[in-house]
Amino acid sequence: MTFTFKTIGEAISNGQRLFRSFSKAPTQNTGSGVWFDLSLSSGNPPPQYYFATPLTFTPLSRTTDLGIDHGADVPVGYKKYLKQFDLQTTSATLAPATYELLDYLGYYAGVSMDTGVQTLVNSVAIPRYESGTGRKIMVVEQNPYVGGATFQITYTNQDGVSGRTTPIMTCNSQLVSGTVATSAATLNNAKGLFVPLMNNDYDFQSIDSIEFFTGDVGLLAIVIVKPISSYQMIEPFSPSVYDSFLHMGYLPEIKNDAYLNLCVLPTGNIAGGIINGNLTTIWSN
Repeated sequence: MTFTFKTIGEAISNGQRLFRSFSKAPTQNTGSGVWFDLSLSSGNPPPQYYFATPLTFTPLSRTTDLGIDHGADVPVGYKKYLKQFDLQTTSATLAPATYELLDYLGYYAGVSMDTGVQTLVNSVAIPRYESGTGRKIMVVEQNPYVGGATFQITYTNQDGVSGRTTPIMTCNSQLVSGTVATSAATLNNAKGLFVPLMNNDYDFQSIDSIEFFTGDVGLLAIVIVKPISSYQMIEPFSPSVYDSFLHMGYLPEIKNDAYLNLCVLPTGNIAGGIINGNLTTIWSN
């Protein structure tokens, strides 16, 4: 639907509004310019560590895994939207920083970093979003590694073409669980927060295998996410308040049972810092 101030006001006046707070307290030693997955940090919501059957797709949801609370499912015929999102910290390494709010759809746990090909098991469907809707792949450090391993992911693209491959990527050397392994501002072939696909591919139907060309110790998790929105926290002690309609011109949809959490691109070590925030959702038919 097309939103206006009137329709937003009607949803709020009808009681179709929910306010929730969250607070993350990371203990991991991070570095500048390397993305970190805050879903592995303590606080509210509690951490989740990607513990499941190795190499097998495991879905994530609000019902089973919590995440940042956005409220119960809305009735059939209604949709839920993110109206406002606020962030605040007193830590100089958590601001200025970029934050990505993501719907975590699921993951493949326990990917060993030994050389060779590992086939992934896709017996459960990816929830909430179909292929072609902008889903992304993250590779997250689950148990510490040394760094420098090279690998490639094979997938079936949005059109059902199998055997498609990502670029060969290099893992960074940040030795803490929760590090996004493909992120490092100064490392060649560290591709950033999300894994790039082949030319002309914009989504995937399945992730089929991963191959390591240079091995390492440690474990990785391959995580499938749907980006919801991006935020900048400019400075410590000063709240960053984002009204989706006023500041972005649209209201991001929050699917029923979505598992929401954050990734951060910090300016240094975030251990001991605290990120406080609020989100407001509305729903309408």
